Amino acid sequence: MMSIFNMPNIISKFRRIFGIIWTMKKWHYKKFGGISHIEIVSGEDIASLAELDRKEFLAISSPVNGVRADEKMLSMIDTDNDGRIRIGEVIGAVDYLKSKGVDFDELLKPNTEELNKALGETLSSIERLKNAPLTIEEKKAIEDWENKLAEITSSCLGENTADAEKALAKVEAIVDEYFVPQDDVALVTEEPKRMLPLKEKLNPRFEDDIEAFAKKCVDPILGDGVKELSRREWNQIKAKFSPYREHILAKPSKSAPEEDALRDEEKLIRLKLGFYEFLENFVNMSRLYDADKFAIFQIGMLRIDAKEMTLCFHVESESAHAALAAKSNCCILYLKLSRPSEKAVRNICAVVTAGKVGSLYVGRNGVFLDRDGKDWEAVVTKVIESQVSLMEAFWSPWRKIGEGIGAQVKKFLELRQSKATAEVKKGTEGAQQGGAAMASSVAAIGIAVGMLTAAFASIIAAVSAMEWWELPIAIAVVILAVSLPSVILAYFKLRARDLGAILNASGWAINKPMLLSPGQARQFTLEIAPKSHLGVLLVILALTAVAAALCSYFLVTV
Repeated sequence: MMSIFNMPNIISKFRRIFGIIWTMKKWHYKKFGGISHIEIVSGEDIASLAELDRKEFLAISSPVNGVRADEKMLSMIDTDNDGRIRIGEVIGAVDYLKSKGVDFDELLKPNTEELNKALGETLSSIERLKNAPLTIEEKKAIEDWENKLAEITSSCLGENTADAEKALAKVEAIVDEYFVPQDDVALVTEEPKRMLPLKEKLNPRFEDDIEAFAKKCVDPILGDGVKELSRREWNQIKAKFSPYREHILAKPSKSAPEEDALRDEEKLIRLKLGFYEFLENFVNMSRLYDADKFAIFQIGMLRIDAKEMTLCFHVESESAHAALAAKSNCCILYLKLSRPSEKAVRNICAVVTAGKVGSLYVGRNGVFLDRDGKDWEAVVTKVIESQVSLMEAFWSPWRKIGEGIGAQVKKFLELRQSKATAEVKKGTEGAQQGGAAMASSVAAIGIAVGMLTAAFASIIAAVSAMEWWELPIAIAVVILAVSLPSVILAYFKLRARDLGAILNASGWAINKPMLLSPGQARQFTLEIAPKSHLGVLLVILALTAVAAALCSYFLVTV
């Protein structure tokens, strides 16, 4: 039994626990994309990001390039210079701002005019410093550095060293992660040695980068014909470039202390201008779901087929992107853009989230308007098909039935025409045989007409056996039997649309689902001349019911 003398210690522990809970940051939540996310509403929220559970971040990694943001600012946040920003680097940027005594509330509504002016002055000072003449000491330091660089380069891969190092840097993070052993692996294990294939079984997203790495780094260092890479060989390749990398980082600069101070001032100003916007695309996706704003990965608007689509992404490799984006359950158009006046070409994808897709096909032309106001010629090169609305799902079975009937009628007519043509070509056999062929064709057509008449008569007989009020019900049952399964399947598929898979294909690492509500879907795809199909459907059903009732009445009375 618990001694009463232990009660003070127990009370003290409870006070300490409840004190910690009471002083913990209280976060605000808001639903974005069907999931509750952290909402950043104050400077205190930004200053407290280090306390936020890492599972609450919507993105856990994002690319520096290919987004509509200040890439110079993003590269400054990317402290390890691997082209990606992770949660730790975001927290590091917050700590940097704290060390500068920044008022975090000012980040939410920055004075852009004043900050842009200060940034321009700082960049001008940096440029003047670059153009200033070198001192004798600076000239000597740079000359010695260049001589040493030539020596290091010749012992590495010669004139190809810089290009090969870039290829290595592009895959370094993902390959390091591949070779990291699991925490629960014993000291001695019977599992086979892990090997990295250089050509086969690769994720399409990294296939081109691994191929470039193998060609520029593996072949020159390990020899041609290497198909797999071990952890030891991987470390051997990285060690080959270590002296080169260390020397590049040690490059002397003119008036280094003064330049460092100016660069630090530039970083501070850039973060004040754009850090909050970046957080709205990393901690949550509030800018994506705000109809008045653009997310940093939205690169413009596509006009095609009387639609305006704003959910457009930059694409590096169409095949690699499509292989991963197909898991989103979204309808996606891939397009090649061209701007002849600038001889510029680029690739994008656009997500169709509302309306219909029946008239969107490979080869269809459109116009893309980027966020700088430039218009591009757009041509559809690939379509990942998926239904985008319940109305389209309702009509889909009937469209397929119509297409099937049309195909069969066309096939029948083509067959009869080919046979008739063949008979006509046998004119040398005499007019009597030609008449026989004609009689045969007429007889075939008569049989077909007779079959249709018999089918129509059976339908009339079934209708005449019904009461007048049973006909609309029967028609409704037939319509529902054909369309309802398609609508139900489309409903669940539309609810499962996940934009996270498309962002993943674009180089992001998304931590939570990014679902689309019907309202949000209509927000991203606007029909320029929308038509109400519901009214048309109701009119068709009403006319069908009236016609069926009149038919039943006349059949009964006759």
